[in-house]
Amino acid sequence: MIRRLVAGDSLNITGVAIGLISLYTGWLTLKPNRISSGVSLSFHEIAGWPGLAIILGLWFVCFSLSYFRKGKLPALILGTAANLILVLSFVFTGLAATRLLGVEAPNARISLGIGFWMTFVATYIMIFASRQRLDNSPSLRHIVSWTGVVVLFFLLINGWFKDLSVLQEFSGYEERFIQELLHHVFLVGISVAIGTIIGIMLGTWATRSKRTEKPIFFIANITQTVPSLALFGLLIAPLSALSFTFPSLREIGIRGVGDTPAIIALTIYSLLPIVRNTYVGLRQVDTAVIDAGIGVGMSRTQVFRKIEVPLAAPLVLEGVRTALVQSVGLAAVAALIGAGGLGWFIFQGLGQAATDMILLGAIPIIVMAIIVDAIMRTMVRLVTPEGLTEGN
Repeated sequence: MIRRLVAGDSLNITGVAIGLISLYTGWLTLKPNRISSGVSLSFHEIAGWPGLAIILGLWFVCFSLSYFRKGKLPALILGTAANLILVLSFVFTGLAATRLLGVEAPNARISLGIGFWMTFVATYIMIFASRQRLDNSPSLRHIVSWTGVVVLFFLLINGWFKDLSVLQEFSGYEERFIQELLHHVFLVGISVAIGTIIGIMLGTWATRSKRTEKPIFFIANITQTVPSLALFGLLIAPLSALSFTFPSLREIGIRGVGDTPAIIALTIYSLLPIVRNTYVGLRQVDTAVIDAGIGVGMSRTQVFRKIEVPLAAPLVLEGVRTALVQSVGLAAVAALIGAGGLGWFIFQGLGQAATDMILLGAIPIIVMAIIVDAIMRTMVRLVTPEGLTEGN
């Protein structure tokens, strides 16, 4: 029996196991108000036995498909079942929230519980497993990846989940949320843009000079060991002193708190992946290719621009991707020094013991990181020369 279980897709079986366990944990929490602890409700309490039977049936389908590793059809069915579980999970919680709030006190709140988040993780694991099996079918991979997301977005904009506590928090802070979201994007974008320019220059310099290679990487590595909050704090004193010495700097926004220390710190943190990938990307260019370019009459500048840069570009962009995803998360800490961003909701929620307000800041950060990662991966594929793609 154990051998038969092991013979299946272990990744998919893990997802099914997490999903089944989630059905017997708390899915929703009914609270008398936004900051109180509440009563935990399991899945069958919010969806009824028919709903539980539907979800269990879909989990059984996913488990059975763990033993069909070959063929596109089983993989597509697996991905479809996972997306269906994901969508139905949201639908059942949205319906339950509306039903429960209709009979509770006006200040009552419905929060998502651990069971819901476990199911979310389980379906993601199975969608990932399905994508792996559809590696040679890009169109089917996109269908499996985005169908559930599109359906959920449609339900979201049509107010299906408006009675969930996190959406009620959003309705109360909608204008502030948009403001902080745009500011978060600004902080990440400007800091990584500056870091990219500096990082590429330093990485290129390190490949050209043995004397500078070790100092550059030593400094870049050291900065990564400094905790983000400590680095933000360390920048406050010198920037404050500078702005008081030169009052004109305060007029253009350079102060000890706010955007300036946040941008400097995020720029510093973005340097290592960009410097390292630029260095490795330029170093890995075959010397025979460079010699061939020189042999046909190219200057050193032309070789760098027409040969080294195109061949190193995919790896450099991988470094930029890493820096962007990292900065999306680190920018949340910048709210502690008055820089704003989505971290404002996280720390306000912590101060008020309001879990859903924390989620209002955390969930968009996670979504933003996923979107940035997907966009950058696409850019890497687009700039990768065809010969390198075929070689892989």
